[in-house]
Amino acid sequence: MQRFFSQQNIERYRKLLDSSTDEPERRLIFKVLKAQAHTIHMGANSSLTVRVQRHGEKYTWELHRDGHFHPVKFSAPVFSSEEAARASGNEARTEHLAHSARLAARRQRAK
Repeated sequence: MQRFFSQQNIERYRKLLDSSTDEPERRLIFKVLKAQAHTIHMGANSSLTVRVQRHGEKYTWELHRDGHFHPVKFSAPVFSSEEAARASGNEARTEHLAHSARLAARRQRAK
């Protein structure tokens, strides 16, 4: 809960209420807040997290599993803002988890 009400998220809520914020920017803010509100765990001890890194003027994301050094997935394109990179990374995390769940269901049916 602390992560959801961080200072950065409070600033995002204020930006949503600001009349100068346009619709595409509001959608991006909603995506970021939604992604942070949902923590998805793959097992008892292994969760998948998004890490955003800055490379010069651009940002990239990586999906990391707890306890592993190398990323599970990473972004090829670079993003102009940290929020855009995080939203894209959270979307990739959701897709990766859904794919993993489908594979697990297939394995269960095969047995």
